[in-house]
Amino acid sequence: MTNDCIDQQYNKPVVDEEVDVASPVPHRRISGHFEGTNISFNIYLHASNQKDQWQGRFFQFTYPTTFSPEQNTAKADDRAIGFALTTGGYAVQAGNGSVSLGYRHGAAAAKFAEKLAAAYYGTDREIYGYLYGPSGGSFQTVGAAENTTGVWEGFVPMVQAVPTPNSYNFNGRAAAELILSDKAADIRDALLPGGSGDPYATLDAAESAMLTEVHRLGIPWEGWENPNYLLGYDPAYFGTGLDSDSPLAYDPTYVEDFWKAPGYLGTEQTPLGERVRQELAEMGDTPGHRWNIAKRFAYRYQLPAEDAGWIALDQFRNEDGAPLYPQRAVKEPGFSGFVSGNTAFDGSINGKMIVVSNLHDVDALPIHTDWYRQRVEASLGDAADDAYRVYFNDHADHQDAPPTGERAASLVDWYGIVEQALRDLSAWVEHDEPAPASTVYTVEDAQIVLPAKANQREGLQPTVKLHGDREGLLRAEANETVKLSATIQAPVGKVVRVEWDFDGDGTYEDGPAVKQPRSTVTASTKHQFKTAGTYFVSVRVTTQRDGDRDAVHALVSNIERLRVVVSP
Repeated sequence: MTNDCIDQQYNKPVVDEEVDVASPVPHRRISGHFEGTNISFNIYLHASNQKDQWQGRFFQFTYPTTFSPEQNTAKADDRAIGFALTTGGYAVQAGNGSVSLGYRHGAAAAKFAEKLAAAYYGTDREIYGYLYGPSGGSFQTVGAAENTTGVWEGFVPMVQAVPTPNSYNFNGRAAAELILSDKAADIRDALLPGGSGDPYATLDAAESAMLTEVHRLGIPWEGWENPNYLLGYDPAYFGTGLDSDSPLAYDPTYVEDFWKAPGYLGTEQTPLGERVRQELAEMGDTPGHRWNIAKRFAYRYQLPAEDAGWIALDQFRNEDGAPLYPQRAVKEPGFSGFVSGNTAFDGSINGKMIVVSNLHDVDALPIHTDWYRQRVEASLGDAADDAYRVYFNDHADHQDAPPTGERAASLVDWYGIVEQALRDLSAWVEHDEPAPASTVYTVEDAQIVLPAKANQREGLQPTVKLHGDREGLLRAEANETVKLSATIQAPVGKVVRVEWDFDGDGTYEDGPAVKQPRSTVTASTKHQFKTAGTYFVSVRVTTQRDGDRDAVHALVSNIERLRVVVSP
C-alpha cells in the first residue's frame, strides 16, 4: 500500500463534524467516517491561532479496540492529543466499536487527514507520519511497517507482540499456576530486593522443574513481583486459557494421549509427572479436569522448526535438535494474522522503527522483541543500523496506564519513554539525526539481561542504585534517623526529579530539589521508621532530555527499591 493508491474499502471519507475544543490543549477536531464501513476517525489539528506550532508531522496511535462508546467514535485520549500537538504534530485516530483489525483503515485515515491538514495549515510541504501502538497495536504497527510505503515514515511498536508458534507464554503461566501457586510468595520474596536471591530455596523437585521450565520459556523473573497477575488471578489478566475445562477443538485427541501415551507428561515417571497426576486426583478425575491440566502443557508437543528462532522452546530438544517429546500433527491456529493484516513478520520494514518493550512484561515477553530484531537485521543487513532501534525498560510491565496504588511502588509510567522515542524518531526521519543507541543486552536462558550501569546499558532509561548495608538491604532501629542515598545515571537526558516512597504503598513525596539537572546525580534523604517491621522503600527518578523540570511529556523514569528491616 502506497500513499497514492486507492483502497476500495475505504475510498469514501465523510466529515461529520468540525469543532473547536479547549482540552487537553486548544485544538480543532474533525470527526468523520468511511461510508459503507463501521470505521470512524478523528483528526486533531492545532487551534486556528496556533497553526504556526505545526512542524509538518502527525502522530497516530493504533490499537484493535480503540473507541469511545460515549461519543460513538474512535477517540484519541488526552495524552495522545496533548503530546502530538505540543510536539509539532497533529493527531489521528481511527477505529470502530468492536475490533479494528489490520492497518488499512488506519492508512486510509492517515491519507485523508493529510489532505485536510494541507488545506487547514495552508501548505504543500511534505508531511511526515508516525504510527505507534501497544500489544495488539504493535501487531498493527508492524503490519503497516512491512506493507506500506509513503503513508508513515516511522513506527514505534510498544510492548511488542509477535506471532508465536503456540500459546506457550500463556500456557506456561497456566502450568506455573497449577504447580507453583503455593510457593509464589516464597519465590517473590527471594527475588525482591534484600531477599535470598534463591527462588528455588523452598521448592521440591517438581516445583523446581516447573520454575526452571517457565523461566526458560522467557517469562521474566521480574514478573514474580506481581504473582497474582503472572499466574492469572488478577482481574486485569491479559491472556486466556487459565483454569479452563474446555477441550482443544483443533486437537480433540490430545487429552487421551497426554494421560495415556508414552512420552507425555501425564505418563512421565518424573517428579513433575507425578505431581500432575496428583493434581488430577485432587481435582477429581473428570474429562474437564483432564483437559484443564493437559492444555497447560500443550506447548511441549507443538515445537516449531528448529531454525525458526524460538529459543524459548529449544529446552524441549535433544542436543541434536530432535524433540524430546512426541509432536502433534495438528498445530494451534494463530490469531496474529488477522490483527496485523496478515503480515509476514519477516523484518522487511519500510521506514524507521523504534521498539519500546519492558522487562516486567509477562504478556508480550521481552525475548519476543529480540526475535523480531533478528528478523529486521537479517532482512535489512547493514542498513538496519540506520533504520532500527530497541529500548528495553526496567520496572515497567504490559499495562499502559500510569500505575497506581501498590503497583506504583515498583512500576513506572513508561509512556514517557514512548513519547521521547517518537520525538527521536521524528528527528531521525526528518533531520537525519540518529536516535540514541539501542539498549545493550544479552540473552540468557531466553531472558533479556541488561548491564547495571547506564553508560553500559545505553537506551533511554536512567539507572538508579540505592545504597544499603548489603545488596538491597538496610537494617535500622525504630525511631532511628536513617540516611538513604541513591546514585542516578542517565544515558541521555538530565535528571529533573527524585521522589521517595518510604512505606512501599506507591505514594511518593518529593525529595530535595535537583538543583542543577545533569546526567549523573547523587540524591539523599533522611527518614525515621516509627514501628518495627519490614519496609520496601522506593526511589523514583525522572529524566527529561533538555533538563526541563516543567515538561509534561517525554519524561523517562526508573525505580529502585531497598528492603529496610526495622527492629524494635
